Amino acid sequence: MARMLSLPQFRITKYGFIIGMLFTAILFNEWLMYVVKALRWPDITDIEEDSVRVLIAADPQILSTDTEPHFPLNLLTTWDADRFVSRGFHLAVWRTKPDIIIFLGDVMDDGSISNDNSFHQKVEHFKSLMYIPSYVKHTIYVPGDNDIGGEGPDKVTLHKVQRFYQEFNQSYSVSYKFLEFTQMRVMDDYDGMPNFSEEENTIRILLSHIPLLPITRKVIKEKISRHYPSFIFSGHEHDSFHFVATKKELHAQEFWPLKADGNVWVFDHSGHKLHEVTVPTCSYRMGKKSYGYGFAVIGKSGLVHYTVLWLPSRFSQLWMYLMCITAALFLILPNICMWMRHRLFSVCRSCLHYLCRKCPKYHSL
Repeated sequence: MARMLSLPQFRITKYGFIIGMLFTAILFNEWLMYVVKALRWPDITDIEEDSVRVLIAADPQILSTDTEPHFPLNLLTTWDADRFVSRGFHLAVWRTKPDIIIFLGDVMDDGSISNDNSFHQKVEHFKSLMYIPSYVKHTIYVPGDNDIGGEGPDKVTLHKVQRFYQEFNQSYSVSYKFLEFTQMRVMDDYDGMPNFSEEENTIRILLSHIPLLPITRKVIKEKISRHYPSFIFSGHEHDSFHFVATKKELHAQEFWPLKADGNVWVFDHSGHKLHEVTVPTCSYRMGKKSYGYGFAVIGKSGLVHYTVLWLPSRFSQLWMYLMCITAALFLILPNICMWMRHRLFSVCRSCLHYLCRKCPKYHSL
């Protein structure tokens, strides 16, 4: 009679289950969700033969322990937030292979209120988190209110502005191929004008931390008009918007949120309309449900193909970690109670033995 082969039996212990559950949560949150998100990002790199790929990061607001409360919890919160922004950035760079990278202000959370030495250290920390590959032709940093002031009692000063441009080695405008990127300095009231390229068919992209077309002030409209913009990218709102104006009126007449996941929007900048795209924040600490990086492919034909590279929800990931830790504590709670009971009994027995030894002894006569 043939002997039947018995399959090995695997016995999963309670602690093995807990370790496996936590390992699975880490693998899912820190790797699988990012891979799935990146694979769902639309591929718009081959729209035209001669086009420029532009990756745009708005309001990363890299944290520091200077302003994060509750030591030592602030060490964990700053590490997690900065790591999330850095991981999303490098994933976006790897996926898009940009020619130009733009940071639309609020690079640091508390840069404006830092002294010069602290500001320099935070800039170096930012550069280490957001490493720029050598194939990127230009990196542009636009100052925001958290970098140079302008929000509430934190005033903009000439020293803060000069410090920002010096630390990031920035100029007023950058030219690449048929594009000319110009910073629109609204917050510091800078009234200088760049040396515009004399080449024909130059596409001028205006960069601003604060959205420009919703502003109704006449002086701002005149300032925009002198730059002859073909398109505008801005940040500050921590959300994804599209404003439309005419190049003559320079005031937003139409408005749409750009929320769709995996969608590609096409804008024609060659006509009489002026488009402005507000890029969402790339940090989950800004209180928004959605966050990501803007990516645009700009062609000579007059078309701008734009999408948002949405990131995984960090809040969902943190909730998953919390539920796993709660489940693990619930499973080992009986063991903890038994151990505490045993330790308490041992301590009480030791105390009783000690007291009996110290008590006076009486002998019967």
